[in-house]
Amino acid sequence: MKQQWTILLSGLMAATMATSVAAEELKPLKGQETLRVCADKFNMPNSNFELEGFDNKIAAMLGEELGIPVEYYWFPQRIGFSRNTLKKENRETGMYMCDVAFNISETTDFVKTTDTYFRSIETVAYRSGEGYEINKLADLKAVNEKHGPLKIGLFDRALTTKQIIDMGLSDNIVYYQMMTGALDVTPGRVIDDLADGKVDVVPMWGPIAGYHASLQDVDITVKPLNELGQRHVFGFAMGTRYGEPEWTELLNKFIAKRKDDIDAIVAEYHLPSLENVSPTPAKRVRKDDDDD
Repeated sequence: MKQQWTILLSGLMAATMATSVAAEELKPLKGQETLRVCADKFNMPNSNFELEGFDNKIAAMLGEELGIPVEYYWFPQRIGFSRNTLKKENRETGMYMCDVAFNISETTDFVKTTDTYFRSIETVAYRSGEGYEINKLADLKAVNEKHGPLKIGLFDRALTTKQIIDMGLSDNIVYYQMMTGALDVTPGRVIDDLADGKVDVVPMWGPIAGYHASLQDVDITVKPLNELGQRHVFGFAMGTRYGEPEWTELLNKFIAKRKDDIDAIVAEYHLPSLENVSPTPAKRVRKDDDDD
């Protein structure tokens, strides 16, 4: 009986805390007149210059919650992003170029991260109606033997590269460069090639595959590779500077308060389902860094 009361009390406390967060009015920090966001203008489904990405919509919701306008500082989200955005000072104003970035890996140490606001996993994409199904990586070998040879579009340093090579399919791989010199050439181009028949199968990051598949005139099937396990469900947070705990705490309150709204926005972009993800390999536990 004591244990039942303990469980009931814990549940009531959690519900009370959630209600408290939902009811709390969030206010900008002292002197904060604008929400200054750093983002990539060619990075759909997360962000673009036309503000069509889910991060753009979440940023707009955050600005409305705080009652301040949203401003953007655009920079390609690749090597050197944090150094040239959150950590870079504007010589004219003496301020940093921006105060928050979205789509930051929860495991990074380059910046301080908030709580996670979305998660996803690797997928495999292929044209529907080709007479085969691919539900796991091992299916590639069987489908290649029966319907092949398959042209497998794969980015350099892809998560699944080793497994595909180990299947004896190295000659089937059509490699793509993840970061090209052209800033407006995005990873979504491989889904365009899939629709055009230049490649037949594409293992790639779920949000990019799901979103760009939804734009094609050809039906594209996108299956989550849940076999990869919980370790390969990657979470993403908002990034701030170390030494600004009040700002990070405010963003965490926003994420908690508007969780359902954030989830609804992200769901519009065709991310793969995370149901039935294999529990193994398990997620590594990360120790939180001190914010000194």
